[in-house]
Amino acid sequence: MRRVPPLLLSCLLLGATTAPAQAPSSTTPSSTDSSGSLALASLPDEDGLASLLWARSPEFSTARARVASARSDLVRAGLLPNPELELGANTLPLGPTNPPGLNRLTEVPNFGVGLSQLIELGKRGPRQNAARAALASTALEVQAQLRERTRDVLERAAEVATVEVRLAELERLAGDAARLTELQRARAQRGDTSGLDADRAMLEEAQLQEQLAGERGRLSEALLECSRTVGLACEPFGASEPAAAFLSTRLSAPPATDALEQRPDLRALEAQQRSAQAALTLARRRWIPDPTVQAGYLYDQFLISGNQLHSVGINLTIPLPVFDRGQADVLAASASAEAAASTRAQLTAQAQRDLTSLSAQRDALETRRSRVRTQTLPQAARLVQRLEAAVKAGGASMLELLLARRTYGQLLLDATELDLSAFRLAVAQERVRAGGPRAPAELSEHF
Repeated sequence: MRRVPPLLLSCLLLGATTAPAQAPSSTTPSSTDSSGSLALASLPDEDGLASLLWARSPEFSTARARVASARSDLVRAGLLPNPELELGANTLPLGPTNPPGLNRLTEVPNFGVGLSQLIELGKRGPRQNAARAALASTALEVQAQLRERTRDVLERAAEVATVEVRLAELERLAGDAARLTELQRARAQRGDTSGLDADRAMLEEAQLQEQLAGERGRLSEALLECSRTVGLACEPFGASEPAAAFLSTRLSAPPATDALEQRPDLRALEAQQRSAQAALTLARRRWIPDPTVQAGYLYDQFLISGNQLHSVGINLTIPLPVFDRGQADVLAASASAEAAASTRAQLTAQAQRDLTSLSAQRDALETRRSRVRTQTLPQAARLVQRLEAAVKAGGASMLELLLARRTYGQLLLDATELDLSAFRLAVAQERVRAGGPRAPAELSEHF
C-alpha cells in the first residue's frame, strides 16, 4: 500500500473532516446506454450482470457455439442409422450367349434392387445418455465461466470504487498541501519560520501532486480492465459516496448458503462422470453384433435356364466381433470416469479448505476494519474537531490542525484499502461457495 509522506498528510482542508459530497444526479443512470457503456454507479445485481455479460461479452459467443455443438451431438445420437439402397445389374454376358442366339439385353441379364438397414442392439440408449450428460457438462462449464466472469466484473468495479475514494481524499490532501505551502511562505516572510520549512512544504506539495497523477493513471487502468472484462466501456462511479457505498453494501451482503456440491464446475464434473460411465456401458456392449437386414427384389430375364422372372429376397448379415470388442473404448471411458470423479473429489476437498482459510482471513480483516471504523477514525475526527475549536479560540496553531487533518486523511485512505481487501475476500468466498447468478435459459434447459 502506498502511503502519503508524513508532512503531506497535513494538507487536509480546513474544516473538512470527511470527503466533500458531490451533488447527486437528478436522474438515475441506466446500467448501459446506447453507446454500449456500463455505468458502475448503477451496476445491476448479479443476475442482471450475468445477463449483460451473456448478451454482450465476446467470449460467450464462443461459449454459445460450444453448447450448440454439444446439442448437435445429442441430436445426432438420437438419429437412426441411414438405410442403404442397392441397385444391381447381373449376368451381363461376355462373348457368345449360352445357349447361342439369346438377346444380350432382354433375355439374359437380371436386375435387382435392395434396401438394407443396420439394427443397433443395446447401444442407442448408452450413446444418447453419454451425449445428454456431455451437453449438461458443457452447459454447466459455461455457467461456471459466466459465474466467474460476473465475480471478475465485481472485483474490477471494486477496484474502480477504491481508486475513486482515494482520489477524493488525495485531492483534498493536495488542496491542503497548497494551503500549507502558502502558510509556510507567509510565515517565512514574517520571519516566524525559516525558508527551509517553506521549501519543504512546497516539495511535499509537488510530491503529493505526483501521487495524485499516479492515482488518476491507476483509475484509467482500472476502468480499462473493467472494460476488457465486461466487453463494454466502464463508466466510473463519478463520486466517492456511491463508490464507498458500493464497497460497503457488498460487504454487508449475507453469504450464500447453497450446498457446495451445487457449484457449477463441480456439477459439470459430475455430468462428465455420467457421460463417461454411459460411454463405458456403450464400449462394453460393442461385443453385441449389430445385424444388417436387407430386403430386395430381383427381375431375372434368363427364363430359358429355368429362373424366376420376379422374386424377392431377405438377407441377414451379422458381424463377428472376434478381434475388436471395444477394449480400447473401455480403457478410455474408464479413465475419463475415474478422472472426473477424482477431480471432483479433490476440488470439493480443496473448496472446504479454502472456505476455512478464507473465513479466518476475513474474520481477522473484519476485526481490523471494525477497529479502524469504530475507534481510530472517530477518534481522529474528534481530534480534528477539537483543534478546529482551539484554532478559532486562538489556543492552537493552524499547522497543528493541518497535521491532524493529514493524519485523518491517511487513515481514510488506509480504511479504503482495507475495504477493498475485505471485498476481495468476500468475492473469493463467493467463488468457493455454490451461490451465484441464475443461468440463462439457453444453459439451464440442459441441466
